[in-house]
Amino acid sequence: MNGFTIREARREDCKEIQRLIQELAHYSQCPEDTVVETDILEEDGFNCEHPYFHCFVAEPSSKDGGDAIVPDNGGELSDTGACGGSKEREGDNLNGNTLLGYALYFYTYSTWKGKALYLEDLYVTPGCRGQGLGSALFNRVAKRAFESHCCRLDFSVLNWNPAQDFYKAKGAINITEEEGWHHYRLDREALVKLALEVNKADITNE
Repeated sequence: MNGFTIREARREDCKEIQRLIQELAHYSQCPEDTVVETDILEEDGFNCEHPYFHCFVAEPSSKDGGDAIVPDNGGELSDTGACGGSKEREGDNLNGNTLLGYALYFYTYSTWKGKALYLEDLYVTPGCRGQGLGSALFNRVAKRAFESHCCRLDFSVLNWNPAQDFYKAKGAINITEEEGWHHYRLDREALVKLALEVNKADITNE
């Protein structure tokens, strides 16, 4: 029986991770957004002393190995299609593609509680969903947070995404609803504007 292996990402996985990130952008209805390039992933995750992110990946496997094996309910991994016997994928197939999903995370810090972990992306390619692969990836990240003595695991979910039920079943709470926290962001343009204001103030104060 074929299954899935969950393992730590390696530098040579970055091209495949970038492909999956692009798939996620389309799924999130943001295909026009610029997706990080492979060389940036390599530099930020694998070429620095203190990486900016860490990642678990899922790949097809027919034997026990890696961190976890998730059975695919008896289906076969075909040359033309997906897991579990399905022949259709959204815009892609297994030809030349080795990764079926990924979970990308990094460490943050809470001044109230201490070290925390933030799950940036959790994605399984369409034809391989519904077979426990996403659950295995999420559990592996949660285990890493526990083993790293993190106080919590944080992540964001789009308000239309049905995966909210999946996360709630894992024990997650919606802190926007429960505690009133809202997530804010400054984009690159806003950062440039504020940096210029700081530079002008520094010049004035010289």
